[in-house]
Amino acid sequence: MPHAVFPDAFLTLRLRAQRMRQGHLPFITDMHADAGLMQTMGGTRDAAASRLYVAQNVAHWLEYGYGMYVLEDRYTGAMAGRAGLKYTVSGDQGAIELAYAFVPDCWGRGYAGEIAAALIEMGFELLPVDVLSAVALRSNAASRRVMEKAGLQYVGETSGDDASAKVRYEIRRMQWRSAHAQASA
Repeated sequence: MPHAVFPDAFLTLRLRAQRMRQGHLPFITDMHADAGLMQTMGGTRDAAASRLYVAQNVAHWLEYGYGMYVLEDRYTGAMAGRAGLKYTVSGDQGAIELAYAFVPDCWGRGYAGEIAAALIEMGFELLPVDVLSAVALRSNAASRRVMEKAGLQYVGETSGDDASAKVRYEIRRMQWRSAHAQASA
């Protein structure tokens, strides 16, 4: 399990990211109760599930030195969503996964692509990994577009019915370096 020390807070062009803390529970609980948002992630979660989610993410930070951030609009201060990198295990394989979710008022503004690019850069600069991954519901076309624009490539899907099937995307360090060098030139 790669360990690193990520910043507690950072800025992108339009977002302020703050390390997820227990104090973010009310915002996360509201996100998890939003039926429109959670339809894109498999269904709403109750208050107990939200408490567990925050506790697990706080513990992830302590164990790995990186994790989920809560996001706000830099200019208005409005809470926008959450995003980060997290260590996950599927079957017997571990992976570092990019994850993001935004409140519906923030959809269509390009925030997901902005934070995805920042997190991928931080991941490859601060973690000793060759691959970062991301998953989404197969039906979540918007999230799939974000992953593709961020340079991730489709690598397969999970089994399950149409409503629960997930797609997996990955980006390799060499791909990212090549794209990053081209963008900088």
